Amino acid sequence: MRIAFRVDASHQIGTGHVMRCLTLAGVLSAEGVQCLFICREHTGHLIDLICREGYEVLRLPQSSLPLQTAEEQWLGTDWRSDAEQTLEALRDAPPDWLVVDHYALEARWESILRENCGRLMVIDDLADRPHDCDLLLDQNLVADLYKRYESLLPKQSASLLGPCYALLQPVYAALHEEARPRSGQPQRLFIFFGGVDKDNLTQTALSALLKLDLSNLHVDVVVADSNPHREALEMLVSDVPNIRLHGSQPTLAPMLLAADLAIGAGGSTNWERLCLGLPTLVITLANNQRLIVDELNKRGLVRWIGDKDSIQVDALVAQISIFLQQPLDAWSASCLKVVDGLGVGRVCAALLANKNTVLIARSACQDDEVQLLEWANDPLTRRNSFSSGQILPESHHLWFTQRLAKADCQLYLIETVGGLAAGQVRFERAHSAWEVHFTLNPVLRGRGLGSSLLKTALDAFVKVKPGVVVFGAVKSENRASCRIFEALNFSLVSVVDADVAIYKSNQF
Repeated sequence: MRIAFRVDASHQIGTGHVMRCLTLAGVLSAEGVQCLFICREHTGHLIDLICREGYEVLRLPQSSLPLQTAEEQWLGTDWRSDAEQTLEALRDAPPDWLVVDHYALEARWESILRENCGRLMVIDDLADRPHDCDLLLDQNLVADLYKRYESLLPKQSASLLGPCYALLQPVYAALHEEARPRSGQPQRLFIFFGGVDKDNLTQTALSALLKLDLSNLHVDVVVADSNPHREALEMLVSDVPNIRLHGSQPTLAPMLLAADLAIGAGGSTNWERLCLGLPTLVITLANNQRLIVDELNKRGLVRWIGDKDSIQVDALVAQISIFLQQPLDAWSASCLKVVDGLGVGRVCAALLANKNTVLIARSACQDDEVQLLEWANDPLTRRNSFSSGQILPESHHLWFTQRLAKADCQLYLIETVGGLAAGQVRFERAHSAWEVHFTLNPVLRGRGLGSSLLKTALDAFVKVKPGVVVFGAVKSENRASCRIFEALNFSLVSVVDADVAIYKSNQF
């Protein structure tokens, strides 16, 4: 398989885009996928960083024409020229997937590129423009997460939404298992404001710390090698033995795990800190961080202490002082529950899934409620259901809780080995037989997994209910579901008014 990444590699804005795509490419490459990048040669671009990681980069040149709009300046050309150049770069070897991670690209560009790739995935955080894609990934936690893209995607598009899909380096999943809630008052502080820190918030944070008693505190500060303020920062703390400045790191994970409290920005590092249970005081650097940090702050997962333009040293001193004197046990424990570090594996599973993908069944639990409601309200699922209306969260909660407690109901969640939820299968007793209902994750439609989904659940079910007869009722026009039953040797026993097909198994 061949996967291409069209990534914003500009130094000022694109660092987060490049890093998360490199993380995804690294896991895909380990699965035998050929990955390549397409980037424009902006001034100060990050293409050399991508090349050092061993990936081929198809370079798009800087435009010599005047750039009229903010989007053109961001993109480095107009969208149509970018689409034509990207199309030409891929023409000789169209990828199976094209992954697009660029805030200046939207549906018009994507529609042109879809002609020259198997499928197209967009990575977005903003929900501020339409897309024409097969799959959309937004790893953030915001208000109305499952509604914000409803009017921006085509009906056949599927979505991966929320921090369970956060593109973290694999080391985070391993360290998440080791992480424990912090106990007592903080003894180790971590400071990091991203690879550029053009506003020099690192100095603001250090200036605040230097006004406090640091005798019982060790401070680790990461300052990227490219940070123009590095020399001044070194001079600022040169005579403070318990503040240590570190250069660029291949991963922040060990320092995050060792720390008790962090001060940092509201970007993608949110998910790294949450994964390792690290309470954080957040300063937002851009408008697109505000919605995310606002939601995290409301949930008690971070403490938002202001925007970069409003932060004053004295106010920061007061905030830091408060949290240095408090035990952080409950806050840290809440953080650990949000991100498990397995997101990159789930995204890879979504990209690579096919009819041979191994599936695993487990009993559903209360934590699966939101996932099942999202699938149930998928437009195609609703059209194929006997009741086509949208399902309200309140009624779904009652229904789901009852099914989990019901003795004559077995509800399974089916997952890939990589941890991606593939669908749900439910068996409910109906007199002497059991009726089966199933839903495939919309992300996996068209991959030939429907029969495997149902068979995986049947194999688990007959271990606890041997000798059963299973039947299913589906709309006759729902040929995909009919073919699944037929592939598993269910017999068509009746058709009710030409609308409902009833399939029945032999005894298992």
